[in-house]
Amino acid sequence: MTMLVAAAPLFAQPTPLPALAPTHPLAAAPGMGVNFQARAARGAEAYRSGIRRIDERQYERAVENFDAVIKEKSPRADGALYWKAYALRRLGKNSEAVQALTDLESGYPQSRWANDARALAVEIRQGAGAVSAEDEELKLLALNGLVQNDPESAVPLIEKVLSSAKNPPRMKQRALYVLAQSKNAKAREIVTQYARGGSNPDLQLTAIDYLGAMSTPEGRLALGEIYKSSSDAAVKRMALQGMARGRDKAQLLQIAKSETDADLKREALHHLANTGGVEDLKEMFRSETDPALRLRLANILTDHLKVAPLIELARAEKDPAVKKELVRRLSDWRTKEAQAYLVELLQQE
Repeated sequence: MTMLVAAAPLFAQPTPLPALAPTHPLAAAPGMGVNFQARAARGAEAYRSGIRRIDERQYERAVENFDAVIKEKSPRADGALYWKAYALRRLGKNSEAVQALTDLESGYPQSRWANDARALAVEIRQGAGAVSAEDEELKLLALNGLVQNDPESAVPLIEKVLSSAKNPPRMKQRALYVLAQSKNAKAREIVTQYARGGSNPDLQLTAIDYLGAMSTPEGRLALGEIYKSSSDAAVKRMALQGMARGRDKAQLLQIAKSETDADLKREALHHLANTGGVEDLKEMFRSETDPALRLRLANILTDHLKVAPLIELARAEKDPAVKKELVRRLSDWRTKEAQAYLVELLQQE
């Protein structure tokens, strides 16, 4: 098992698998107006930057990032208020931190950040010293060592870290990281539990990411259930990424065929192509009747097919717009086969 390194980032990956998602899970949700999507996209980028600043202990710059999220009224504004308070607490600006938490409570009464916010507010008002990043690292290194040598004893301790309101989200995310590296059945069960929700959104997204990286049959089943049951676009995107990590072509194909949201369908199609489902995409292309979807499939296939099957598709294509796209892409190929096909088109009467 890989050791947890002291400098691991907040969203550290438990395995060295590549990131396959074409968009970040905190990007704008599908179906929104153009202006809302633009604000959400700006907010998502500022949110990610703020999280990175916290990892780098650049708390003043983190506050600036989270203020930008709040100003944009991003879908993650409630989380930004929590992390703003967290950063202000680290800077010793307790009154400002309490104000941010008050704004969170009043502005987002149904927020899934409520429990974490209340715990942080109690800590500040009681004058308790903030747990240092070094202390967090030491505790998690100790837990990591115990998981390697005595998982039966360590896993319940980590579960307490996750369930305690006194522990900050950063520490809980790192605790999930430790669990995700374990082959212990209970550890995997806990990761799955958090992936299904019940905690703050950041912790759920982290757990879903880890669930995909663990790539177990139970995990793949859970990812499909999470995707179907959630109405949160960020959760659905992360579940798709998890399926891609686990190379779950069957579920990706099912979603690619059945999803009605255009943005999520496109992501499922890209993930399917990246996990070796090109033949499935070719079959979809041949049987699909929707011109817009066929054009999208053509775009994806031209990125993954070799020249011969691409020419085959182009020769058989009847839709002028789709054929034009296939030929346009073939014109960029510098192969004898592609050039011969272009000559063939020129000689047609």
